[in-house]
Amino acid sequence: MRILKSLILGIFFLFCGASINPAQSAQVANVEYIHKLVNQRWGIEVPYYPENAKLVANMEYLLTVVDRANNSLNEEPLTSYGTDPVYATKQAVDIIAVNQAVETLIKKQIKPEFFVTTTSSTSSFSFQISAKGTYLIDWGDGDVETINKTNTTNTTYSHTYDSAGEYTISIGGEATAYNTSTLIPAAISFSSNKNTAGISGSLGAIFGTLSDGTQPRFVSTFSSNTNLTGEIPADLFAGITGAPADYMFDSTFYRCSGLTGSIPENLFAGISGAPADYMFDGTFRDCSGLTGIGGPLFAGITGAPATSMFDGTFYGCSGLTGTIPENLFAGISGTPASSMFHSTFYGCSGLTGTIPENLFAGISGRPATSMFASTFYDCSNLSGSIPENLFGNISGAPAQRMFSYTFNGCSGLTGSIPENLFGNISGKPANYMFYGTFDGCSGLTGSIPENLFGNISGTPASYMFRSTFYGCRGLTGSIPENLFGNISGTPARSMFDNTFSGCSGLTGSIPENLFGNISGTPASYMFDSTFNGCSGLTGEIPLGLFGNLTNSPKSYMFRSTFYRCSGLTGPSARMPNGTYLYDFFTGETTNHVGDMYRGATGLSDYSSIPTAWK
Repeated sequence: MRILKSLILGIFFLFCGASINPAQSAQVANVEYIHKLVNQRWGIEVPYYPENAKLVANMEYLLTVVDRANNSLNEEPLTSYGTDPVYATKQAVDIIAVNQAVETLIKKQIKPEFFVTTTSSTSSFSFQISAKGTYLIDWGDGDVETINKTNTTNTTYSHTYDSAGEYTISIGGEATAYNTSTLIPAAISFSSNKNTAGISGSLGAIFGTLSDGTQPRFVSTFSSNTNLTGEIPADLFAGITGAPADYMFDSTFYRCSGLTGSIPENLFAGISGAPADYMFDGTFRDCSGLTGIGGPLFAGITGAPATSMFDGTFYGCSGLTGTIPENLFAGISGTPASSMFHSTFYGCSGLTGTIPENLFAGISGRPATSMFASTFYDCSNLSGSIPENLFGNISGAPAQRMFSYTFNGCSGLTGSIPENLFGNISGKPANYMFYGTFDGCSGLTGSIPENLFGNISGTPASYMFRSTFYGCRGLTGSIPENLFGNISGTPARSMFDNTFSGCSGLTGSIPENLFGNISGTPASYMFDSTFNGCSGLTGEIPLGLFGNLTNSPKSYMFRSTFYRCSGLTGPSARMPNGTYLYDFFTGETTNHVGDMYRGATGLSDYSSIPTAWK
């Protein structure tokens, strides 16, 4: 019996290329051992009768399980493992035979899952993989390569063709580990590959979410593939599930200007959970050929905002048409994060319709740096009124660039600016906080709400209200007296530079305390072109409008401040004690005050104003 068993096992391992450890060969395996081992190694549950679990397994039984496992893995027909005369023995099988059979005879075949079509001029092709795993690459000319990548180092794989032409490169395999270094290389990257003409299939089937939840990253995977055409495959990231990872889809399709069609609605359908930093930063940036956003693209993302989570996601997608999906960011709620919606729709001039009322409804709490900077910049075809609660319930101290350029160039927006648009802002000014917010919004109408900017108080900040209403010629009514809160202290550079420039529809007198209680050394550009072109303003310039300044001229401090303000009457600007500005400042030149009163011919002392000032 022992001789026959050894002979059969010898034949078996001769076929497998395995060796026997005599010390373990007498350890007999039972049915349960075989089935548990197959499940642990391959994740396959081959059915068996629990009452037979402890029975001794023989060679025929083992090979039948192997056969069924391969059938389950590869969907191939069952073979004759269990009936082959070489193996069809009823002798008991030991654990060495079982281990080797499970490891060497059960094989998951590598099937192509992702396909790349090259340009007709292709003579060589290369791409990078940073993920550990086993991969198959069919280069499309009969050359097939199997790669057993044992590390997560970013490695380039190249192929040279005998002649230039179009080729279809097929890639299959399974990643088992990802590079998680701070450099965050893409799991696979075709970045800047000018020979990529088309893609199909699924990257997620190869680079899927690992069992421990580790996610692949596709940072710049197709970045600058300017010859890539066609639509984005709907199943491109199928197989990726769970919470997103930082930088997960950062710049994935950046500058793929040849892509067409709508972004598939279910492209990120498997992703769910809390936002991650930079997760969709620049994902479709400058994909000017894309024509639509397919529904609630990010529906699965729920939770508090993360830094730069949608920074520049659709930046430069000028071909996108239709309306912004109402539920695009429906799951995002909580305290703002830095740059969370910075430049999200920047340059999407093809988008139409109104901005959905609940687009950012869940956002509440203290402002964050650049949180809505340039969000709708140059979305010139958006129409209708700005929703009153668009930015949720923002409250607290201003942050740098929080609403810088938010609606810049949105000439199609109409209606009045909602009074509570920016929530309950209160506290010390921040640099660039409302820089260019409504710049170029020529279609906005109605009066500027008195409490639009909340309760701002404290020392001026650089560029805080630069170009805020620049070119808003449709705004009407008087400028609210307390629009800028209780500003006090030393002037800052460009603090009111071009604030109302071009607002020809504003009427009434300039409020006495509009700029608060300014005092101290002037700053460059502090009131440069503030009221330039405000031809509808009337009445006198309030005494001490610019506060109690010192005699220290700075570059462009009053350049073109009242240029073309032909409706103003009474004396020109004076210090709080009644001294004219042009008598107070000495040593000033056109570099400091040029064109300040040019065209303001209704001023009572216009003829006496020095040439340098007009």
